[in-house]
Amino acid sequence: MIGILNIHFLTSVLFLAAFGFINWVNQDARYLAPTFKRKYWASIFKVAIPAILLVVTYATFNLEIDNYFTQLYKDSVIKITPEGANFSSSQGNEDLWNFKIIWQFIYTLFFLTVLIIVNNKWLQNTTLKKVTLVLSGLAILVFLTQGLYFLRELQQSYLLQELADYYTISNFNITIRYIAFAFFIGFLAITYRYLKDTFQALNLTVVFDLILHAAILVLVSSELIYWMEMDVLPQADKLGLSILWGLYALLLIGLGIWKQKQHLRIAAMVLFGITLFKLFFYDLSHLETIAKTIVLVSLGLLLLIISFLYNKYKHLITNESEN
Repeated sequence: MIGILNIHFLTSVLFLAAFGFINWVNQDARYLAPTFKRKYWASIFKVAIPAILLVVTYATFNLEIDNYFTQLYKDSVIKITPEGANFSSSQGNEDLWNFKIIWQFIYTLFFLTVLIIVNNKWLQNTTLKKVTLVLSGLAILVFLTQGLYFLRELQQSYLLQELADYYTISNFNITIRYIAFAFFIGFLAITYRYLKDTFQALNLTVVFDLILHAAILVLVSSELIYWMEMDVLPQADKLGLSILWGLYALLLIGLGIWKQKQHLRIAAMVLFGITLFKLFFYDLSHLETIAKTIVLVSLGLLLLIISFLYNKYKHLITNESEN
């Protein structure tokens, strides 16, 4: 049964209810067991029981997503007999596997977002704050690598329409990209603000800023390549990316001067250096003459603007260094 009222889901919900009650009892000092009065055991169970409850809560709905799409794939399998052949082969809607993974990514981002909000407003658990810091970093890394990869697989399936004779490949192959982006951007914003405020004493502002802008850069780079491929524009990873990276470096320079953040200006210089290295050792050997002219002139103008900004606002940079 595909719906949520199946034996696996109901069993998980009953387990969560029972374990939630155990956790509530464990947190209430009135019901402290004699064994727990020992400091060693009390400290272990104080962490272990909420941790198990948290893991099982996440796994319950994640497995339900997995079971749902696995059943959909099984139902989609058909027998295909090539013309003139006396044998047949099985074929399922492969897009469903990609949809499953993307929805699991979306659920993970939603789960972590809710966890951060709940802990920030009500629980205020120090251990959980550290755990969310690690999990948030992993979630960002995995989404920007594996998540974008599977979104691109759905895009390629929509463009090629290889299985269109057997399955409906709709615009949702494209739409789900922006559903995932909405959850990721919301998660990124809440995580950045929460972790920055929570761990302010550790002076991790530089790390948070660099992670945030690196994530944004990867996201917009992926989006540029995505739409250039949708419009069948060649050299998406050469001409378009080089100009985009140059523009983003200029943006970082402006933010670095405005906010008086030296690390953003250094990151901008590093990004522009990588862009120039990519331009001379990769792009120019593959681009046509007109494209070469466009990218060289564009990056040259960006360098002039950056130089102008440094000269115009050098007093701000000087004051920042003195402070």
